[in-house]
Amino acid sequence: MKHRIVIASSNRHKIAELQGLFASSGLPDVELVAMNELVGAVEIDETGQTFQENAFIKAHTIHTMTGLPVLADDSGLCVDVLAGAPGVRSARYAGEGATDADNRQALRSSMHEVDANESAGQFVCVLWYVDQLRSFGIEGIVSGTVRTLEQGDQGFGYDSMFTPEGSELSYGLTSSAEKARTSHRARASEQMVRRLATLQHDEPPATDIDNPVSTDDLCRLSVAVVRQDTSLLRSIASGVADVDQARRVTEALLQSYLFAGFPAALDALGCVAELWSARGLSDADSAEGYDAELFRHRGEELCRSIYGSVYDKMMSRFESISPSMRSWMIIEGYGKTLSRGGLMPLERELCIICMLAALGRRSQLYSHVRGALAVGASSEQLRNCEHITAELCGDHAARTLSDMIDKLTSDRT
Repeated sequence: MKHRIVIASSNRHKIAELQGLFASSGLPDVELVAMNELVGAVEIDETGQTFQENAFIKAHTIHTMTGLPVLADDSGLCVDVLAGAPGVRSARYAGEGATDADNRQALRSSMHEVDANESAGQFVCVLWYVDQLRSFGIEGIVSGTVRTLEQGDQGFGYDSMFTPEGSELSYGLTSSAEKARTSHRARASEQMVRRLATLQHDEPPATDIDNPVSTDDLCRLSVAVVRQDTSLLRSIASGVADVDQARRVTEALLQSYLFAGFPAALDALGCVAELWSARGLSDADSAEGYDAELFRHRGEELCRSIYGSVYDKMMSRFESISPSMRSWMIIEGYGKTLSRGGLMPLERELCIICMLAALGRRSQLYSHVRGALAVGASSEQLRNCEHITAELCGDHAARTLSDMIDKLTSDRT
């Protein structure tokens, strides 16, 4: 018997692409049904500030209307020189009711306004699945170059303006078969199909499936704490499927008290606790006994690994300003909080960078970008923090972070 999944979209190009991807990906017992076949031409208010939030809204809206499993897609193009625009407004960049050609012309105009004929960029796709038992999202990203000069007439949307990394051909010159194999939607679909295959047979997710709670999710959660964005907190936390994932989210929220303050962190933890309590995930926060000497030792080790040769100079400066603050920073900050298990040091640093960018704390931000590089962050990972900041906080915050990344990565080369 076929299992029906409703696609929460009226975009015929997206529907056809998803149907093709699922048909070739090993789920023969699944039938994808366009939402207009069941509920007609529904207009869904896409009020989210992120692809994840909009995909969540669409999936839950149609699930509420039909009671059936639903798969929603939210995707778009993020252009670096435009601080992440068009982003979530990709389908309506030239205004409501805009055609693909209108949107491409609007993108060209925006790039010309900043004297750019090309820029690095990313196509991003978030697929969100919801049924009566679960709700989770998966992200696919393809990086490449966005050009004002269009090439080819294959595909749709901004395809003729985007050339993926490793290719000399724009998506507009790429066959539908090749794009279906390599696109952002293909990457998200591949992970989604594998996840859904395990659900069909009531098996636990396979160990090689990417963790649905990604580092990007944690970075967005960290910004949500600062902005007190409970909608975004809930949309990401609702995708948590087990205690291990809940612990990752909890660790990201716990450390936020160091930068956003206790009230903001407590509010965020309370928000996700409401979602998790009924699902048996309440033991995600494992309290650690207080051992000041252990925390001091861990804190000094972590701080040295992050700050390297400037550690002694930095500690000396803090000692001259406030010996108490220096001790608290090592013991409470780095030892007790940032050295806990559950997240890798690099993940913690990327979350902190996004929080500090959202808060506009330039001095601390500079130190933590440098610290992230010291513990192995790539330029691409830092640029991803920049894109998340632009997506959630606007161009100004992202530009400050971008300038720091430019300076620190050029210094290393």
